[in-house]
Amino acid sequence: MPEDKKGLSWFRLILVQVVIGCLLIGICSYIFRIPMNEVSVVAPSQDDLNRFTGIPMRVSLTYPGLGTITIDDPKELLKLKSSFSDLLSAGNERKQNKAPRLLLTGMMAYLDQEDIPFTVETNAFRFGDVSVNSLNVSANIRKLQSTLIDKVLTTTMIGNAIEKKDNEVFKLKNGELSPLSSDERKALTNEVRSAARVIDFSHFDNVEQQPNGHFVIQLTEYGQPRKHWIHLDRFGSNYFVVYDLLDETNQRAYFKLNDASY
Repeated sequence: MPEDKKGLSWFRLILVQVVIGCLLIGICSYIFRIPMNEVSVVAPSQDDLNRFTGIPMRVSLTYPGLGTITIDDPKELLKLKSSFSDLLSAGNERKQNKAPRLLLTGMMAYLDQEDIPFTVETNAFRFGDVSVNSLNVSANIRKLQSTLIDKVLTTTMIGNAIEKKDNEVFKLKNGELSPLSSDERKALTNEVRSAARVIDFSHFDNVEQQPNGHFVIQLTEYGQPRKHWIHLDRFGSNYFVVYDLLDETNQRAYFKLNDASY
């Protein structure tokens, strides 16, 4: 009997040591654990504010009749993310019956959540399934629209629009529009592509005069409610390019022709 009690005591002692050892191992493992980076996938149907917790990787933008461009500069992406967030937090949706004059479509791709589509209309902005078009954000929507259009008014994109066979290109002479011949169209394409974008146009001193040439590009985009045009006014070695929004806020860009192009 004493030997049985002695054996039982040793068993209890070993069991207590095992339990204490496991507790110590667990405590040490929790305290000195190695931190791990966690990536959370956010569904697009979640709360609106959480839509902007993700990290944008790129934005693709499609313009009526001009095509699609991609923005992947981190600074520009953060600015767009901030603009989108401000619009959705400040604005609200109200009923409207008019068809949009201009519809820019895009997609914001994220590193850590699903891609979200968006549209920018003349007076409305939609991000995913949330839309805002109230008067208190209409000016900011126009500002966003202007910023996005400005990114597509490049010599390459305009040259492509002139070259695209689906688009019609005219010249205005004596108050009448006449289509350009294939040689004239090719020459205008090369001339525009060799030009350079000018930010400071204050030194242009002949823009008050009649332009040396006026060209109109009718952009073809299937599925759009209205057509859009690009107007090119040539003043000597300078070009004014206007993306026609069918209202008073036409978007302008300024180019200086290369000396070898004229």
